Amino acid sequence: MHTPGLDAAIELTAAMWVAADAEDWGTVAALAGARHAALETALAGGAARLETGAVDALREILSADRRLAERAHAARQQTAVALRDLRGGQRMHNAYATQAMAG
Repeated sequence: MHTPGLDAAIELTAAMWVAADAEDWGTVAALAGARHAALETALAGGAARLETGAVDALREILSADRRLAERAHAARQQTAVALRDLRGGQRMHNAYATQAMAG
């Protein structure tokens, strides 16, 4: 199977996973933009002309995207919890400082 752009899209998807493993979401987003351009090249002329192997590769990319989206969602939730904990600690610190100054 050789579809221009599709090989690059597959490689970029793998690189997105490496960046996600490192929790480098900025790089994941940048790679996703580059991959989008590669997919546009791969799909130029319509999906009907693609070989079966290319269609299977596109399905694998879509599956990888779903898993990446789930992973990004979990990372956002962890970040939200950490920020909530940080804000709670800051409020406790401020309350303590207020009490110490009043006492």
